[in-house]
Amino acid sequence: MLHSKFAALNLVKAAMIALLTLSCISFAGCGKTDEVDTDKVGTLIQWLKDEDSSVRQLATEELGEIKDNRAVEPLIAALKDNDRSVRSSAAEALGEIKDARAVEPLIAELKDDNMSVRQSAAVALGEIGAPAVESLIAALKDNDSRVRRYAAAALGKIKDARAVEPLITTLKDVDSGARDAAARALGKIKDTRAVEPLIAELMDVDGAVRRDAAGALGEIKDTRAVEPLIAALKDNNGTVRWSAAEALGKIKDVRAIAPLIDAQEDDDNVVRREAIKALEDLDENQRW
Repeated sequence: MLHSKFAALNLVKAAMIALLTLSCISFAGCGKTDEVDTDKVGTLIQWLKDEDSSVRQLATEELGEIKDNRAVEPLIAALKDNDRSVRSSAAEALGEIKDARAVEPLIAELKDDNMSVRQSAAVALGEIGAPAVESLIAALKDNDSRVRRYAAAALGKIKDARAVEPLITTLKDVDSGARDAAARALGKIKDTRAVEPLIAELMDVDGAVRRDAAGALGEIKDTRAVEPLIAALKDNNGTVRWSAAEALGKIKDVRAIAPLIDAQEDDDNVVRREAIKALEDLDENQRW
């Protein structure tokens, strides 16, 4: 059943693309590339109001590929479409166009009832980059924990140093998901200001936060994290232990050798595997 639905949708898309091509050919001035593109964009914008949601979705996808700024406002309007797939595709298209006008509407979509729409909005904000940073930093204080999570994730993708201190503050968020997203984002930015706050998060009550704090410390590669990460090899959560082992392998400090040898006897197979790999990384580093 699912396969047949996908097949039907693909047929609709193929038919619409063919129709779009034929309509462009029929326009006056089709011999000129810029006029063809103008006609195509105009047609696609009209399709954003079609009664068929599959046509509207196709239009958003095509406009995202074309990346014409004339589509920004119509795509922003499409973020309020009653079909979640259209909203999600509109967000993705705005991310591809990368126009700053889309920042605030996309921030608003971080509160959408549908998870895929929220994810698409966050990814789009990350694609827009620097123009979105200040708005995303402000969103870290939103009353909705989902918004705070996705804002942190987008800031991690952008990797702008302006976000470091606000993300450090978010490590103390009441929502464990927001803390976790902030830890991962700081690992992507790799700013040493985050080392001590991330070390503190190795004691967080939530295992996922401890795991991703360890991972972030491994990305930053600051030797201040070595002893705390060695201690994390004894965490009661297996995912924290393997993340700590992996991080120690990235930092490549000889203090970790003996603890990693001991970690090869861990009850968790993944922890043992990561300890072996970390020791191999350390051995390679010593040879150099």
